[in-house]
This record gives sequence, structure tokens and C-alpha cells, in this order.
Amino acid sequence: MRLTRSMISTAIALFIGLAVPLAASQPANAACGTVNSASSYWGWNGTWSTHVVGTNCSTRYGRFVWDTSDQCCNPWWVKIERQLWGSYGWLTTHTQSKRMEFGNFGTHNTGTVPSRPSDGSERFHACWGVGYQLTPPSSWTCGGWVS
Repeated sequence: MRLTRSMISTAIALFIGLAVPLAASQPANAACGTVNSASSYWGWNGTWSTHVVGTNCSTRYGRFVWDTSDQCCNPWWVKIERQLWGSYGWLTTHTQSKRMEFGNFGTHNTGTVPSRPSDGSERFHACWGVGYQLTPPSSWTCGGWVS
């Protein structure tokens, strides 16, 4: 049996589909100055990852590490969301995003969002997506929530 590109892509997608939810289901803490991986992708069309970063004890930001991509040509976006637990469930209170032009490989950071445990239960996640020049993606791929 000969391995084809589609068979390899399917195997990689299956691996990611099993491995990422297991890793993301473990609660993590973006404690002061630490980096917690939220999601990553490796496949025939590129390698990138998103992270929630604790800059100090009172802020967090999203990080997108972009190694390669064979996709062309729309800009990529990264965002971080902060949610607080309230009487109606989780509510998004803060979001920061950043656009990266296609091919601008490297590390990209969003602006910061506050981290104030005194506000109540809070959680954060980092997401990536492919959008347009002035329009963020209509759908995002997000990693697991971290506190």
C-alpha cells in the first residue's frame, strides 16, 4: 500500500483531534510570567501555535508563533479572550486581537487584557484564524481555557 498526501494529512488530523483535546482539557494556570500552550497545528500546510501568556500578576496576552505556512495570501489573526463567571454563566469581558500579514513568520503578541481574580472566577484562551485585510475571521480555532 502506498502512502498518499491525503492519507498522511488524515492521520495528522486524527492525531491532532485526539491529542489537543486531551491537553486542552487539563486546567492550566497562566501564572505571573509563564507561558501556557493553548493550541498548536502541524500539517502539510504549515506549523503554528497559540499561547496564553501571563505578563505579570495582573495581565495576560495572546501569542501566535508562526513557523511556516503554504497557504496564501490572506492575513492571519490571533486573539485572546477573558471571561468572567456570572449569574448567567461565562461572559466575555475583554478581547484583544492582532492581524499578521501573510508570510510574516515569527512571534506575534496581542495587546493585554486584565487578570483580576478579585473580580471572581476568570478564564482566558488564545485563538487563531484567517481573515481579510480589515475584517477579522468569521470563525476562530481556539485552544483550551486557562485560568
